[in-house]
Parts: sequence; structure tokens; C-alpha cells
Amino acid sequence: MSRASLALPLLLAALALLASSCSGASGSRATATPSTIAATATPEGPDLTVFRNFIYPIKGGCLPQNDVLMPNAPREYRGGVHEGVDFYDYDNCAKITKGTPIVAAKDGTIIRADHDYHPLTQAELDAADKRITDGHANDFDVLDLFRGRQVWVDHGKGIVTRYAHTSDIPDNIQVGTKVAQGEVIAFVGDSGTPESLSNPDTEEHVHFELRAGDSFLGRGLPPDEVRALYERLFTPVSQMNER
Repeated sequence: MSRASLALPLLLAALALLASSCSGASGSRATATPSTIAATATPEGPDLTVFRNFIYPIKGGCLPQNDVLMPNAPREYRGGVHEGVDFYDYDNCAKITKGTPIVAAKDGTIIRADHDYHPLTQAELDAADKRITDGHANDFDVLDLFRGRQVWVDHGKGIVTRYAHTSDIPDNIQVGTKVAQGEVIAFVGDSGTPESLSNPDTEEHVHFELRAGDSFLGRGLPPDEVRALYERLFTPVSQMNER
């Protein structure tokens, strides 16, 4: 059987799990929002092509082996879950340090570029900790604070990639700029991390999120299925068609 014939049922199964949450299925597993599928819907059903042919945000990179760096892993410091993939130097195929270039995972349009970002302050961190204690760990502004300096790229059909914790952004990367797959859009840093205050330059990495509508790819799925989704996402179509 070809890789393509194996990969398509896998993604369909994952999407079916997401869809079951929209129809009121019960169970202990976390569920996805309806927009996860609605964002990619066509009259014929979910548009599966939007979840393939991406490249890693670090040239020569690969998925980390440790599931704690993958989506849905718990984040104890803020009482929530991870919504993307963390690319660190210590669990990757590429050298990743402060200033390593971050590239667009696919062609798209810049919809956010934090050129005016200011470093996280202790007062902001203390206020965020208070919000978390009060039960607001997953509010947008709390999550956004911890992502630090960001670039977002809109790829159409409700799909957006986010690149977080960056140290700097090239001057030519502005809202409305069209970028090509592989184009440098930012540089690795540790902005937004608590360690940027307590232990600077020890948490350099890029946090990569793939958003589908109001949710993130793989939300609520177990680690093996999340990994399979992201492996497919970063596998070139030409390799999928090989036997």
C-alpha cells in the first residue's frame, strides 16, 4: 500500500474524532471546537489539502521526540495545555540557538508582526500569575503574553501559523506582506517565557502553532495521533506518493 493510501485514512480518522466532539459525543478526552473542521470545510467536506506540504519553521528541523514539546502537553506553570510544537536545540535535528532564522512554513500573508514588542516585565508576570490563580489561565491575553514577540502568517481557508518567543523580526516583515515558503520571517529567542526574567537566554526556542479557525491542529487527540498528524503535515506530497 502506498504512503498516500495510508496517510489519508489516518487524517480522516483524526478529523472524525474531532467531528465527534461537535456532535455531542461524551467521554473523558478533551474535545475540539466546531471551527476546527468548519475552518477547512468545502461543499464536499473538509479540505484535507490545507494540512499538508508545510515545511519545518527551522531549516533542517524535525519533530521533537518528547511529547512534552507537542500539542496537548500540560503546562503546569499556567495551568493549561500546550497548543503547538516547541523546537529546541536539545531535541531536534538542527542547531537552534538565539538568533537562528525562523522561516514561513508555507506561502501566506503576514497578519501580525510584533515589531514594537517590549520585553516581559515582572509586573506583567505577577499580574498574569494572579489571573491564572483566579481561573483565567486560558484567556487570550494571558496566553498571548506568554508567547512573547510573535509573527502570524495567514495561509487561507482559515489556516494560520504562529511563530512565538522570537528575538527579532526582519524590517521587511510587515502586516500585509506576502511571504514565500522558506522565507525568513523572524529569529529564535525566549521572549514571553518566565525564564526571560529569571534566567535569561536559557529558553531559546520557537513555538510553532497551526491554527484552524479558533482551535489548534490536534486539539484533544492522544499523543500518537497528534504526532501522526504533524508528521503528515511536514511530509512532502512527493514522498507521500512513493511506495
